[in-house]
Formats: sequence, C-alpha cells, structure tokens
Amino acid sequence: MKKLAIAIVIALLGTGLAAQGGGGRQGGAAPNETLSQTFRESHGRDVAYQLSLPGFKIFDNLYHVGVGTVSTWLIPTTAGLIMIDSSQEPYVDHVLDNIRNLGFDPKDVKYVLIVHGHLDHFGGAARIKELSGARIGMTEADWKMVDDYIAQQRANPPALAPIQRAPQRDAKDLVLKDGDTVTLGKTSLKVFVTPGHTPGSASFEFTVYDNGKPHKAFMFGGPEPRDGVEGGKKFLASVNRIAQMEPDVEVGLLIHSWLAMSTYPNGGTFERMVRLQSRKPGEPNPFVDPASWQQWLTRLKMVADKWLADETAKAGAPTASAQTAPRPAAPARPPIYPTKQQFEASADAQRHVAAARQLAGTDLIAEFDNTCSYTGPERVALKRERLGLPPMKDYTVEPTRIFDNVWFMGLASQGAFVITTRQGLILIDTLNTTEEARDILVPSMRKVGLDPAQIKYIVLTHGHPGQTDHTGGANFLQRTYHLRVMMAKEDWDATLPAQKPERPLAQRDVDIKHGDTLTLGDETLTFTNLFGHTPGTLGIFIPVKWHGESHVVLLHGGGLQHPNRDSLNRFESVIKDYALKMGADGILNAHPGIYQDTLADMETIRKNPNGPNPLLYGRQRAERYWKIMDECATARVIALEQAGTK
Repeated sequence: MKKLAIAIVIALLGTGLAAQGGGGRQGGAAPNETLSQTFRESHGRDVAYQLSLPGFKIFDNLYHVGVGTVSTWLIPTTAGLIMIDSSQEPYVDHVLDNIRNLGFDPKDVKYVLIVHGHLDHFGGAARIKELSGARIGMTEADWKMVDDYIAQQRANPPALAPIQRAPQRDAKDLVLKDGDTVTLGKTSLKVFVTPGHTPGSASFEFTVYDNGKPHKAFMFGGPEPRDGVEGGKKFLASVNRIAQMEPDVEVGLLIHSWLAMSTYPNGGTFERMVRLQSRKPGEPNPFVDPASWQQWLTRLKMVADKWLADETAKAGAPTASAQTAPRPAAPARPPIYPTKQQFEASADAQRHVAAARQLAGTDLIAEFDNTCSYTGPERVALKRERLGLPPMKDYTVEPTRIFDNVWFMGLASQGAFVITTRQGLILIDTLNTTEEARDILVPSMRKVGLDPAQIKYIVLTHGHPGQTDHTGGANFLQRTYHLRVMMAKEDWDATLPAQKPERPLAQRDVDIKHGDTLTLGDETLTFTNLFGHTPGTLGIFIPVKWHGESHVVLLHGGGLQHPNRDSLNRFESVIKDYALKMGADGILNAHPGIYQDTLADMETIRKNPNGPNPLLYGRQRAERYWKIMDECATARVIALEQAGTK
C-alpha cells in the first residue's frame, strides 16, 4: 500500500498536473499559482480537488495524511501513532483512509495534538478519539476556544451537513503547557506555547530521520497574526522567541502549505514533495533546508511589523514613542521615505512594487518584503521605535568568521568587520564608543587569534553629526595602535565640527573619493559613494572567499536610503558599473538585520562552518535582488515626488 500511495503522489504532483476537466479539479496548479497556493486558494473549497491528494511519506517517521488546504501529520513510533491536527469534515474519512493506505491502522493513534483552536485543525479529533481512544492535546487557552465552539453549537444547532463535531475534553486528555514533552515509545515532542494567531497556539520541536540520519524539525502552530495590536505583539514575541531558541532547525514543517502573508521560502510542502519524489540516491531531502527556515523567520518578523503598523493605524492608538518626553528640536531636513499612505496611494510607485514582487519569485520573498516597504530596510531598533514597541536588549555577538577572510564582531545592534590579509588587518567601522572598542571589539579579536596591533586601516562606512554608532571607537584605536583612518570627505566635513567632548572622533586622516581603492596584501577594496543616508555613505566592494571559492560582496553602509533622484541615479550606476561587472553576490551592513536576518545567518555559519553560506546569493539570484532594490527605491522616490516633498 505504501508503494501505491507514493505512485499516486508522483502521478498527482510530479507530472506538471495538467487539468483533467471539472474546471481544473484533480489537475495541477492554477494559472499564476503554485500548487500549494492552488490547494489553499483557488481550489481551497473544491472538495473533490482536496480529496485527490493521497498521503505521502516525507521522512522515516513522518507522513502527510491530510488534504491540501490544511495539513495533518502522522508520526509513527515504537508504541503507536501520534497525529498533529485532524482536519475537519468532510475530510476526516479521507485522512483515515490515507493512514490506512500508508500501511498504518488509525486505531493505533495514541495522541492527537492540536496546534490551535480553529475548526480546520480540531474538527476531526472527536471521531479519531472515538475510533482509537486517543488522548487529545491542546493548550488551555485553545481548549477554551473549543469549549466555546461547543457551547455555540448547543445554542444554535447546525442544520446543514456536514455536521462538524468538536472534541469534548475529559480527564485523560492533555492540557499542553510551555516546556512540556509528549513522549510515545522512543519519540518525544517538545511543546512551545506561541500565542499570536490564537491565544494559545502550540508549536512542536522533534527529530525526524531521513534514511536513519536525524534532523531537527519544528512546526510553528500559528504562523500569522490575528486579534489586532495585542495579537500582533504576542505574535512578534513568539517569532522572536523561536528565532532565539531554535536557531538550528533544519526542517520547517507547515500547518498550511501556503499562506498569503507568510509563504514559506523556496517552496511549500507540495513543491518540496515533487522534488522529493524525483530525488536520486545520495541527493539531500528537499525538506532539510535550514536556510529557508531562517528566511521564513525573517519573513514572519516582517509580517508582524507590518501587521502592527496597520493595526495601530486602524486603532488610532498613540505609539509608545509618541508618549515619551519630546526630544530637542532638530534642524528640519527632507524626508528620507514617504509615509505609508503616500506610498500606497501612488499608482506609479505601486507599479514598481509589482515589478519587484514579480522579480522576487518564491526565493526572494523575504528580501522583497524587507526592501519594498514604504520605509525600505530599517535598523531593528528604529523599526521597533516607530511601531511603539519596547527596545530589544542588546548583547555581544560571538565573533563569527562569515567568510574565509572576513570576521563579524560587536553587538547585536551594531557590528564591525575585520578583513584579514597577508600584510595585516582592515577594520570596517568601530562600534559606538571608546569603551565598546576597548571592551568588546579588541577582546573579540584576541579571542579568535587576531592581533589588534595588526590593524593597518580603519574604514568608516559613514558618520552622523553628533552621533557615533560607526565612528565612536576610532579615536581610541587610532591613539592606541597608530593606524590610518579613512572616511568619505563629505562625512569628515559633517562630523568633525559636531563632535562632542565626551565622544571625540578620530583625527582626520584619509579622505575617500568615489572610485578609490585600497590594497593591503592580497586584498583590494573598491569604494563608491552611495550618498543618501549621509552625504558620504560608502558602498564598499569586498573580495571574499568561502571554502576557497572567490566572491564579491557589497557592504552598503546606508541601508538603501536613496531619497531623491540624484541619490537613486548613483545607486543604479554603482550596481551597473560595479556590482554587475564584478559579479557581486552578497550584501552586508554593520547593523544586523538591515538586509537579512544576519544574526540567524551567523548562527547557521557557526553551527555548520562547512555548509553553504546563507549570506551569499549566487550571481543570478543577486542580480534579481539588485533589480528588486532598484524597483523599490524608485517606488519610494516616486511617492515622495508625487507627494510634493522633494
């Protein structure tokens, strides 16, 4: 029966799925949709189409037994079966048949764990419990949702089939709590309570095996926010907690293979199933994909931020930053990005956004979401301030060798890069203060065997008058190690007159001009002026190596802030004349989180230094990313121009 089920899956998923009548029923993906999207969207209510999906095996101990619109998972153990979710009518018989067709007996189900209290997840649990005597597990908050559903049915009995039945909890059922472990035989699932989608959404961590090899899997039980501002805050907290506690997940498992806001990068369950069925001996399982997990977490954070911004605007509530004491008035300057309303109201701007979305495909969605908002890429601290969220606690990051010849060192909010050469070190940026350079940067270098006395040049990506987040440690390092300090002439001119006695800047040394280069030993850096964030913001092209293979990355010091035509034209010329000609396939910033989830990417590198580098995109993918950046920056400039703010 297992071989038959797999053959059906190949026929259904692997052939391109040409439509077979019935408006596409039992066909493939609808036009302009992925297969996962078709199951969830255009054919989400097509019962026959949903019933065309058989169960299929993904790992030695994990099977998909549900329909396409909502997943149901089966975990065989040495002591019986565990199900995660149960579907709803009219699909429960289909779930049971899938279990049987895969060679298992539904009567062996011992646990039905429900991710959250929505009908499409708990709707089959009552029947499965009656059939097998299984124990049902939910969090207390979501058991309450089920209890409320039962009360509503009693008050207003349904008159039309199919009649939905909710499970009534009894003494043997489980109330899942954060940190619990559900064990059956030799299999254990760790429970995380992750509110935001519902008050008590449950997520599960467990081990899957691929031909006997273990991999860490995680199923997020509530992957989109609900319930206004408060739900959004809880959702963001849940995502941040998962990102912190589960950085080494290799397999992300989905409760819905496609969701409008939080589509999984590089293919959902059914796209990966197609790849799995054509897998050749020795090839990796396409579900083992730690990079996509990290990209998804980044996307979920963006989803949360957008949700909070939209819901806060709907509620008309003042943000936390609006309630703090007013800051001293600063000189007025032109806006660096349009308002949300200006951005969304501009049809011309939105055409560029649509072009960027088309370029993103399925593998650059997180980058599109981050790049194509009305603000463009933002520092995490500034984004949280804008949304009225409390600041996140800063901390020192473990020094990380992000390339063979480049180290990241510093804080979670602000870092520096050390480039190693045959004739010494180049340091890019210096943290915020003398104390941070002395007590964080220098010890971090020594920890990994780098001698600060070998720093020959400091390159400052930019400087803000009266602010020292990139330049603050340069004075101490210059005095201590007698090295050269380089910055664009425009930013030397702006920052030196505004320096504060308690935070002295480095003595003016080398002025950098657009097109200059710096060679030390076997490394040559190329400097461009990407003005916009500051008059002298640098774009630095750095030759790097990963496992001995040569690449070029762009360190864009200004977070893609190009608020006018002159600045935008410069960015476009730098991409054309430098990035594309050099084959640059990565982008960095000293503030982790500007372009990608840098902290998570570095954790991936530390845990698997011999694996692929998540900071590298590959040339073709990078070229699409440069175009996305250009389209999105153009959209913001157009919105500003049409609003009359230029």
